Amino acid sequence: MLVLLLIALLSGGAGAQLFGAGSTFTVEGDLFMLNGEPFRYISGSIHYFRIHPNQWNDRLQKIRAAGLNAIQFYIPWNFHEHHMDQFNFQGDRNFSRFLELAQQNNLYAFVRIGPYVCGEWENGGIPWWLLKEKDIDLRSADTRFLWATKAWWHNMLPHLRPHLLRNGGNVLMVQIENEYGSFHACDYEYMETIRDYARKYLGKETILYTTDGASEEMLKCGTIPGAMPTVDFGIASHKSIDHYFELLDHYRPPPPKVNSEFYPGWLVLWGQTTNIVPDIAGILNSSQYMWDKNASFNFYMMHGGTNFGFWNGAETTAPVSRSPGNRSTVFQVITSYDYTAPITEAGDITPKYLAIREWIGSLPNWTHTPLEVPQNSTKSAYGPFNVTRIGTPLQLKKFLTNKCVKSKYPMSFEELDSPYGFVLYETKLKVGGNSMLIEGIKDNGFMLLDGAFAGSFVSNFGNYSKHSVEIRMRPNQTVTILVENRGRQTYETINDFKGIIGNVTVNGQIVDDWEQCAIHMDDEVAQTIKNLRNPVIPTRCERFKGPEVYVGAFETPVPTDTFLLLPYWNKGSIFINGFNIGRYWQSAGPQPQLTLYVPKDILRPLNTIVIFELFNVEGCWGEVCSFKFVEAPIFNFIETPSQFGVRSGRTYKQNLIRRRTWNIKYPRWFGWD
Repeated sequence: MLVLLLIALLSGGAGAQLFGAGSTFTVEGDLFMLNGEPFRYISGSIHYFRIHPNQWNDRLQKIRAAGLNAIQFYIPWNFHEHHMDQFNFQGDRNFSRFLELAQQNNLYAFVRIGPYVCGEWENGGIPWWLLKEKDIDLRSADTRFLWATKAWWHNMLPHLRPHLLRNGGNVLMVQIENEYGSFHACDYEYMETIRDYARKYLGKETILYTTDGASEEMLKCGTIPGAMPTVDFGIASHKSIDHYFELLDHYRPPPPKVNSEFYPGWLVLWGQTTNIVPDIAGILNSSQYMWDKNASFNFYMMHGGTNFGFWNGAETTAPVSRSPGNRSTVFQVITSYDYTAPITEAGDITPKYLAIREWIGSLPNWTHTPLEVPQNSTKSAYGPFNVTRIGTPLQLKKFLTNKCVKSKYPMSFEELDSPYGFVLYETKLKVGGNSMLIEGIKDNGFMLLDGAFAGSFVSNFGNYSKHSVEIRMRPNQTVTILVENRGRQTYETINDFKGIIGNVTVNGQIVDDWEQCAIHMDDEVAQTIKNLRNPVIPTRCERFKGPEVYVGAFETPVPTDTFLLLPYWNKGSIFINGFNIGRYWQSAGPQPQLTLYVPKDILRPLNTIVIFELFNVEGCWGEVCSFKFVEAPIFNFIETPSQFGVRSGRTYKQNLIRRRTWNIKYPRWFGWD
């Protein structure tokens, strides 16, 4: 800890803060007091789980260089407890190391421990395995949910406790839940229970807080005695900002004015072609007004990062209400979580960053003087390179699956202990017909009949669903359905089961006797696939419609950050050296994201790539297809600057998304069959 203290003193410049054991952080009326002195913060959200750990320090240095004095981040439960009672706090999950780096960069921290975090993250951070109890009430006083939360915090909070300010760390406050007032349950027993859990593990001296949209209704259900209330909202008129903060004055005593999520950018969904984002003038205007009102606030996001792997969530576009209602309009979040933030997905500074940095530097008596801005990383273009088609998931079944289960009726992902990605369902027909119907399927299904692509099923891509395939089927033919989990719903929380979750019928007759195999596209499987020497496909030149696996190798003699471009591909996932860089989706009409960010730290001089394509690839030569890397990201949506109109929390978010809905384009492959 002495080393950390010395580093903080050396790196902090004027007004460097101390992180000594025994330091105090308290709330006195509407003021924060740090070691007995009035304190305010301007912080920035950054998610360790969306950044390669080798890049954590670079991003933190840039946040500090902007003049911010703190960071704010979630701890997503499902990222650390992938399977029940199997905890991981190492490598890219080592938030203790992340906090240490923040402290070395002279940054305080505000940590949001959930159990629900939202963050446009898979299932809002709640583990999939809780859904094995089909009737569980998430985010409620359901004893099963509370028991699991307590067990999670019992294992996680000891990793956080040493980083509390009084223990010599840099954590000032801890948030419980997130925007609970936007959830229909309004369960005070639940909120009181998790508050008491947090106090037990962190101590009564630790300041707990909540964050909710700036409305009386949301604050009523999202706040709890013993946890300081805060609000969230984006750029707004001065009159609106006055109103939002006045909502906090209803509490006794009135707490410090805090905007825990002030939005300098916004998220993007698959199929979206326009995005309304705050303009720089509006950001600075609202920032200055909040500052003049003696408020503290947090830029959400200061740096967004990437939804690597299968970690993207899904968002509803229904109007906000605290009743469950009809939440059928759902879109998934794209792989990039750039968020049009001041620091880009790849860690580059922007005009927005420089404007915020200049504004902070102009504040009188602000002790956290902006520092020299670190350099952006080098980006390179590589290729083009080739990959070879190895086979379909059905042909590669023995390599892609290590667990198959037989049952009378189809089993869900959760019942199979297969949390993310894909499951292969297979049966031999006992009856014939010309129409297969699956009412319950989440989210996409790709049907093969005797190994040939027959059609697709789609559930809830926006307001579009397709639950039947029309094709002539005969008894004893083999039906295979590859089901894709596009990402569980983040907001609003539901029991978002995945897979075939209802009866399958042919001309009204139930199809039974299924075998389902979980496909594990993890590091080990990727290594196995890339080492295949003899493709299992038949030799032919015509293109196959449907899911396929491609493998290739490429060289990057001097690895740098880069962006993967797949101009002729449709939809799928990509593994480079066993690392899942995320989902691509070019086929849903004009798409917002055309490249995938590839951090240099996953590259080697000689690399392997595995591409799991779900449809087909255009512009190939026989079994050989191509891809390349470019120096800059390519996004395909129109940014519309907005100076005012950003409201609060989920109220604003849903209004904004609803405006976008008219620009959503549905995939052309919906009409294939």
